[in-house]
Amino acid sequence: MKVNVVKFLAVVLIGMVTNQKAVGQSSPYTLGSLGLMKSAGFTQHELMGGLSGSLRGKSDFTLVNPASLSALEHTSLQTGSFASFIDQKSATKRKTDSHGDFGQFALGLPISIKKHIGFAAGINRMTMMDYTIPSTTTENGRDVVNIFAGQGGVNRFQTALGFQIFNGFSIGLETSFLFGSSEELVDKQFPNDREVFSTRNTKTNFYSGVRYTGGVQYTGQLFKSKQIVLGIHATPASTMTMSRDELVTTYNYLGNFYVDTISNRKDAKFDQELPLSYGLSLSFGNKDVWSLGVEYNTAQWADVAPRSSDNAYFNQESISIGGYWQAKAERNDQNASKAEKTKDYFKTTRIYYGFNTQKLCTGVVEKQVEQMTFSLGVGLPIYRAV
Repeated sequence: MKVNVVKFLAVVLIGMVTNQKAVGQSSPYTLGSLGLMKSAGFTQHELMGGLSGSLRGKSDFTLVNPASLSALEHTSLQTGSFASFIDQKSATKRKTDSHGDFGQFALGLPISIKKHIGFAAGINRMTMMDYTIPSTTTENGRDVVNIFAGQGGVNRFQTALGFQIFNGFSIGLETSFLFGSSEELVDKQFPNDREVFSTRNTKTNFYSGVRYTGGVQYTGQLFKSKQIVLGIHATPASTMTMSRDELVTTYNYLGNFYVDTISNRKDAKFDQELPLSYGLSLSFGNKDVWSLGVEYNTAQWADVAPRSSDNAYFNQESISIGGYWQAKAERNDQNASKAEKTKDYFKTTRIYYGFNTQKLCTGVVEKQVEQMTFSLGVGLPIYRAV
């Protein structure tokens, strides 16, 4: 029997430096869009700046590039969640906000170790919308508060299969079943006037569709113990079905009770285009001890025509540089003593590091939003004798 080693990922630091100006709650840049696009990578990939397309291992895989499943030799469970804490300042105001959400859940299974065939299934977010943007103005001598808010997004249930064609060359196919909903609210309030009713427009969107991703990985040996992995993955353009319920009501702001329903429209259907996306990734290192890689990803959102109520889209592009390092490889010996494992504990603790620069598909006042992220984390080994 072998000693299985799993690593528990703990985020030590995730810092963000951006060209953004804080406008509202969590992600004001999702106004007039489907939301911020989320990677299909797992927690350790995010800690490496989003690097994932060229990573593979006996106990590790990525659904970004399903060809990585061909390397699986152990059942692998990947799960995680995230939290953010935001401090926003202007010349006259300051606001703090915290937000947390489920990250991802995926299970990878080696179907045939001898033939290098692996399968995985999982669920995570594809887009996330979360914003609250208030503004105060005056109309005909009356104080008016306009509030734009949205929350929700598109989820995906993924299944993937990867297998080796010949030594060093693997391919894979991933299928995403899209589902989810979002709610967008536009509120016009008259907080100091009993004679004028406030108006609330609530749009609830429901999403469904299917997307496919193909991936290729080439693994080559360099020197005695070093390996290089080249990964390519692509998702063709597709169409997602979107239905909308829209409710417009008036209400008394001071009394907080509804007065009348102006409009109630259900099941309005739209076709939402989703763009071609692809990525190129290259990693180099000793797979049991350290790895360093670079990855480029793009999604051609500028080719998608926005609906009349949406902002214009921009091509989303990102460059990731990252990797991991540990002092030595884990012991894989059933006769290893507890003292030996304890002695090796810190030597087998894995350090993850990464850098990412990204241009988002959304914008503010017709300007594309750019962001830069630095990340650092640790993977703590947990040993279990079987």
